Parts: sequence; C-alpha cells; structure tokens
Amino acid sequence: IGYIAQNSAGNAVTYNTTSDRRLKTNIVDAPSAINSINAINVRSFDWKADNSHVDYGYIAQELLEVAPEAVSVPADPEEMMGVDFGKLTPRIIKALQELSAKVTALESK
Repeated sequence: IGYIAQNSAGNAVTYNTTSDRRLKTNIVDAPSAINSINAINVRSFDWKADNSHVDYGYIAQELLEVAPEAVSVPADPEEMMGVDFGKLTPRIIKALQELSAKVTALESK
C-alpha cells in the first residue's frame, strides 16, 4: 500500500510505501543483515535487447534466493521477473549500521 506524489512545482515525484507505526505490531530490532547482503550477487551484464551495458545489477532468479521480498514473480512463468530495488533499502541500511558499529568499536580500541 502506498502512493505516488508530485511536488507543487511539478518537477519531482516521490513513490511512498505506507510505513506508519499505527499499522504495525510486534516492532523489534531487525536481525543482522550483513550475511544476507554478502550473499547477494552483484553482476555486470549486457541487455540482449540493445547491447547496453550495466556495471552493477542483479539477476532476479539469484536475488529471489536471498531477498524474495524484492523480487516480483509473475504467475505466468513465461513473463519476466522484476526487482523492486526499494525493498532492498532496509536490509542495506541495517548492514551499514552494523558495519558502522564495528568500525566505531575498532576505532575506540
């Protein structure tokens, strides 16, 4: 659930996913994310359609094994899978927080 909004000047769009505390229960700190982030294969590839190159991207079938919430799997297996990059953001932030805490601990020694 969410919404798409445009600013008053009409030159920016935001894509918002509902995240209000009032809609949630059992709120606790998320588990470690470093191992799952390290398990994500970041690939370079060329698109078949136009030979354009991508330096950093994912393969949906590989990402499905690590972060299934970020992969759209159509009911029809002939249709293409998709990746919602925004669904990876909380996992990336959690891993960054963990790494930051480790750096801070090392620096204080």
